[in-house]
Amino acid sequence: MTNHHRDERSGRAWRRRAAAQVIAVLAAVVVSGAAVATVPGARAAQDGESNPALAEFQKRIQEYVALHKKVEDGIRRLPSEATPEQIDMVLNQLSSGITKVRASAKAGDIFQPAIQVWIRRTLERVFSAPDGRDLRASILDENPIGTAVRVNGPYPDAIPLSTMPPKVIGALPELPDELEYRFVGDRLILFDHHAHLIVDYVDGALPRV
Repeated sequence: MTNHHRDERSGRAWRRRAAAQVIAVLAAVVVSGAAVATVPGARAAQDGESNPALAEFQKRIQEYVALHKKVEDGIRRLPSEATPEQIDMVLNQLSSGITKVRASAKAGDIFQPAIQVWIRRTLERVFSAPDGRDLRASILDENPIGTAVRVNGPYPDAIPLSTMPPKVIGALPELPDELEYRFVGDRLILFDHHAHLIVDYVDGALPRV
């Protein structure tokens, strides 16, 4: 893998991307109301109608996004051509504001036991398919195995973000723009890439194939 590709996969590269997104929001660049309303997405909303675990997960995602937006709305807007220092200041304000409001947050607050079971079973089916080994290999390529994670903790800038194959993402409930799924070792994390924070995680989510 070239240095360029490593940089694109690194936490630092994603932090730069998150900074650009935060600037877009805080500078009041056009934001689609329809996109904001899609929490956590049409597919998950449809499934949640008949699955209490998914419905509860959707509810908790919505609550987190409302908190995120409330903190974000209270931060001074950046100019369209902000300096790196200004960007860092805003990102730090966003992450510290969220962690302050969620000071008592712990693992399982969003990924409750029922949705954890659903996620593990869903991913077992995905990885039991003929291409399961290839999917797992792509995720494990530069996967930060052995890295400790904690709720409300920052995602370290120095380590890469794992690849998330479309087939894997497509099997999971859709997320709003602020959040992403990533693997750290065999843990599936809920990652706020705007604030560069780990919101929650599921242990043992990446099956062995």
